[in-house]
Amino acid sequence: MALALSLVGSACGARVAPYLGASGQGLGGGGSAGNATGANSSSGGSSSAASTGAGSTGSGSSAAAGSSGSGAAPKVAPASSFSFTPQAEASACTGTTGNTASAPGVTTNAIQIGNVSGLSGPLSGSFNQPPQGVQALFDAVNAAGGICGRQLQLTTEDDGQNSSTNGSDALNLINKPVFAFAGSTSDADDGMVPYVEQYQVPDFGFAINCDRSQEPEYWSVAGGSCYQTAGGTYEIGSDYFLNAQQGGYLPKKMAVLAYSIAISAQAAQQFAYVLQHDFGVDICYEDTSISPVSASLESDVEQMQANGCQGVVDTLDVTGNAKLLQALQQQNVSLQWVAATFDVYTPILISTAGESAAQGMTVALPFAPLEENGPMAQMYQQQLSQYVPGAQPSGFGYLAWLATQMMIYALLQQRNPTRASVTSFLNSLQNYTAGGAVGPHAPSTHTYLCTVDVEVKGNGFVPRNPTSGLFCGGSMVAAS
Repeated sequence: MALALSLVGSACGARVAPYLGASGQGLGGGGSAGNATGANSSSGGSSSAASTGAGSTGSGSSAAAGSSGSGAAPKVAPASSFSFTPQAEASACTGTTGNTASAPGVTTNAIQIGNVSGLSGPLSGSFNQPPQGVQALFDAVNAAGGICGRQLQLTTEDDGQNSSTNGSDALNLINKPVFAFAGSTSDADDGMVPYVEQYQVPDFGFAINCDRSQEPEYWSVAGGSCYQTAGGTYEIGSDYFLNAQQGGYLPKKMAVLAYSIAISAQAAQQFAYVLQHDFGVDICYEDTSISPVSASLESDVEQMQANGCQGVVDTLDVTGNAKLLQALQQQNVSLQWVAATFDVYTPILISTAGESAAQGMTVALPFAPLEENGPMAQMYQQQLSQYVPGAQPSGFGYLAWLATQMMIYALLQQRNPTRASVTSFLNSLQNYTAGGAVGPHAPSTHTYLCTVDVEVKGNGFVPRNPTSGLFCGGSMVAAS
């Protein structure tokens, strides 16, 4: 979907080899919306706690990473060798001796975390998986004993994919108070930015809007969506198209499709600009006014065929891509490249479009495919299955889960974390690979340029290029 800026607009924070194969650092070794808050969700705070949440940034004497108050300092393995299992996370800092209420949302026995996602709205069903993934992770860690004896408690609010509501939901949670945000995912995620910045609340997840991507408190394992220079020019990463070009399937004539939703149209227009100016692609057809409730995309396919298009890239969601695939099949149109971003990386795409129509659909991922069964991929799917029965794995869900794993790792650096100490630690983190799920980079740069294309074959996804691992290359390029 429009949220497609998701993958393309990032750049590597650390210099890496052009390709990370299966043995490289890019890979590791060897329900319902109501479930998003889960049994461990907390139930609101007192008025005195609320004033503390909004008035404190978490700075103070314990701000330095490694400070643990009167308790024993946790002994945590480097991220390159840390297993990220619930058992390892719980055993890295045990018991409650020395625990203090060190920051808003942190008590001696719990840490309150917030999530604001677009659970309802025009693109209903696109953003349910991220809070589900976060809740599954929290349930698993809590079952193992928590973090320094503290239970992780998640409260999720639905912004209805409305920017104003996104902001008011975020402020409500800050006043609760919550210590941080984890896995918030919405096409309206720009609303929370002023409040996150004002109260310096760590924000772990994946940004869809550019301004959240540039937020100082934003932390992701895959950079952000796009960036705006001081001169007002938008930039995105070229890795998406460069990978397809090097794989030999980037067409010379491409169509670009998007919803009439602002962020979707903006992303598609940026794709078109980069394809034209950096790759010499002819944009044979462009439609950025598709309604999310459109019955079909048959007229778009007819126009693409009439204009001699050889491929199409879109910023549509699962439903929109399913309609596109069905229209291509119905009109017997075969394209060299039918491309989407990781919003549609879920079994739901294949079941919605129909297996025969979905064949060959290519999806760009910023992480090693779940199908490669790395340790993090296995853990995510196992936890989701166990704690949120019926929930489907997805690209957005996995990124939220990975970002929350990074949050937990940062929390473990001191017994009594503050917002400032977590931020200080993350600013020093280098060559981070999220347990082998992503290419090595520095999260503080908010940039990342690693990708892999997977395509639908049979009833699942298989790597297209590279055939294993991640391609890391390209650069930030002007997109406007």
